[in-house]
Formats: sequence, structure tokens, C-alpha cells
Amino acid sequence: MIRFGPALAVSLAVGGLIRLLYILMVFGANDPTLGGDGLGYHLEALRLADGLGYTSAMWAVGAETAHHPPGWVTFLGGVSALGFDTIHEHQLLGVLIGMMVVAVCAVIGRLFFGDLAGAAAGAIAALYPGFWVLDAQILSEPLTLVLLGASIIALHRFSRQPGIRHALELGLFVGLAALTRPEQIALLALLVPIMWRATQLSYARRALLTLLVFAVVGLLVTPWAVFNAGRFDAPVFMSTNMGTGLLVGNCPLTFAGDNKGFYSMGCLMYSKNPEGTTDPAVNDQRNRHTAITLIRKNLDRLPSTIVARYGRAFGLYRTHHTVAEVAKWHGTATWPVWAWVISFWFIAVLAIVGAAAAIRARIDIAPLMISILVMLGVIAVFYGEPRYHTMADLSIVVLAGFGLTRICLWKSGASTAQLLHPPPQ
Repeated sequence: MIRFGPALAVSLAVGGLIRLLYILMVFGANDPTLGGDGLGYHLEALRLADGLGYTSAMWAVGAETAHHPPGWVTFLGGVSALGFDTIHEHQLLGVLIGMMVVAVCAVIGRLFFGDLAGAAAGAIAALYPGFWVLDAQILSEPLTLVLLGASIIALHRFSRQPGIRHALELGLFVGLAALTRPEQIALLALLVPIMWRATQLSYARRALLTLLVFAVVGLLVTPWAVFNAGRFDAPVFMSTNMGTGLLVGNCPLTFAGDNKGFYSMGCLMYSKNPEGTTDPAVNDQRNRHTAITLIRKNLDRLPSTIVARYGRAFGLYRTHHTVAEVAKWHGTATWPVWAWVISFWFIAVLAIVGAAAAIRARIDIAPLMISILVMLGVIAVFYGEPRYHTMADLSIVVLAGFGLTRICLWKSGASTAQLLHPPPQ
């Protein structure tokens, strides 16, 4: 039987090596370039470290910004203030956080399915391009995956021992995850049914613990909203990018044609700005209203567009176009994106096998499913691309680890019970 500790150590070493080699191969040793949000995060973190606050480093340089929630920029800014402020040093930070993601996958796999499945989940996480491609891009996803993993662990513990301590932990990690990736606030709605399964507690006790989780999340996110109230002319709860993200995925250019199911910056032309305001919160509010209007006018196209969005996200519809656009956005070659897309197909199949085996064995996988449900909702509402299933990839990799061990042990005739509770050596 494989021992969990040594197996995890090997996965961490291999995963770290892969990430370092990828950075050297793709970005080179000197003056690396980045595309997409990674460059914005890097430059805004430098401004924050220099005492310039949460201000834009691109386009309207120096203007107040809340284009993203503050979690990742604040963390990156703190590291920059310590003197680690180059692109390569921020990429190396991504490597370290990526290795934490490997460890979190392994720990969650072990917690739900035993040592062997945990070791398999760690190995898959170490090898999976969907993780190490983003680790090198200085994006917020790796840190959010760690926080999401901590939330899943806290929810698993709460499910078995519901109490104030685990409720506080759950609220803490969900709040921090939402401050890093705003869509993670949706976890709150999906936590409630799981928390209310604690039938050993009275209704009043369950309500109190649920409210405690919400209160902790509220205490974490409210200061950011209050801070933004003094900076912008419209309310900003998490970021000024939600309306824009909704609009670029919901206009006639994405309901049909080459960009169906994807996004198009050309959608912004549908949003008029008669006042000429440059306030990002006001612009985002207007973009949101425009997107909702366009959705209502194209309800007949929406069902097929949502299907196309899922096809885009999972690499099953207009894959060549999606891969080319994602590679362009990242500023890299297409081969890492192809590796990401193709490997996801295999991992998804293994995850389905693992989920089916877990259901047959009456293993409670509800805590693993909440991030998958959030992902499905986000893609349906906004648009489809591989990055949008990243938050669910943690649970998918864990389930894939269990599915892989289940397949490997079928030939030996071992049962799921023997896998979860192996005989003593």
C-alpha cells in the first residue's frame, strides 16, 4: 500500500519542478512578458507596495480602481513590499502557492476517500496543466484554490462535528475566497442546505451557526465595500468588473457567429455613455444594465448560447478558436492551453467514475460539489472558457484521484470499503 506522506512529498517535488521548468521554457530567464490580468495584478501590487493605494497601473494610470477584489493584489503587494517585486519573483510565488494547491488536493482526497485516493489526487494536481499554467500567470486562481480547499475542509469538519469553531473557520475561508475571486460569494447560498443537515442540532442552533458563517463573511467583505463608497459614484460590493464581464459575454456578437458562447470586447459598443463619465463603478453599473437588456431581447438564443458556453469551457465546441484566443490573452504559445484542455477531458472522466463510486458507497461528497455548482452557474451567466472551470478543478481532481484508484483496484477485486479502510500492514 502506498504511504500518503512519501507520496505527497514526491508529488510536491515533481509539481514544483514542472512549474519551474514551464516558467523557464515559456517566459525565459530575463524580462518576461505577461498577458491578461496577470500583468495588471503585478503592476497594481507594485503601486500598492509603493504606498499609492488601490490604483490603476494600466490605461487610466493612477486612477482609483476596484477592477478586482483586493485579496490577491493585497497579498502580492505585501510580498512586493518585502523586496520580491519582479515578474519572475511573483511567478515563483505562484509556484509556491501552486504546490500548496497540490497539498490541499491530496489532503482533501485523503479526508474524503483515504490515503491512496489522497496520494492519487496530489499526483494529478502536480501534473495537471490547468493548475501550473495559471500558477505562472500571476493570477488570483491559485490563492483562491487554497482558500476554497480550506473552506471544503472546514465544511467537511462541520458536517461531522457542527459547532461554533468550524462555523467560524468556514466563514473565514469563504470570506477570504470571495475577496480573492468575487464569484466565490455564491458559496454562501450553497452552504446552507449542507449546514442544515446537522439534524442532531435544534433548528435554532442550526440557524445560529448559519448566521454566524454569514456574519463572519460580512465582517470580512464590508470594509472593502465601505472603502469603495468613498472612492466611486456608485456602490461597489466586490469589483467594478462584474457588469463588464456580463456584457462582453451577452450581446449579439456572442449569441451567434464565431464568438458564440465566448466573449467579445466588441460587445462594449452596445453600452452608451452619454454623460462621458470615467467613474469605473458607474460604467460597470451601466454595462450591467445593458447586458440585462440584451439578454431579455435575445431570450430565444440564450439556451443554445448557454450550451455553447459549456462547450467552450470544457473544450468541446470550437476548441481551436477557444485555445487560440486563450493563448493570445495569456501571451503564450497554444501548446500549454491544448495540454490544459486535453488533460481536463481525462480528469473529468476519472472524476465521473470517482463520483459514481462514492455515491454507490454512500460517501458524502456534497462539500465537493458546491464549487462545481458555482462553476456551472458562472459559465451559464457569463461565458465559457477553460479558466472559468478552474475553481471547480480542485473538487474534480479530488474525485479523479478516487476514480483512478477505483479503476486500478477493480482488477484486483478490492471493494470501495477496502480502499477506504485498508487492512493493517
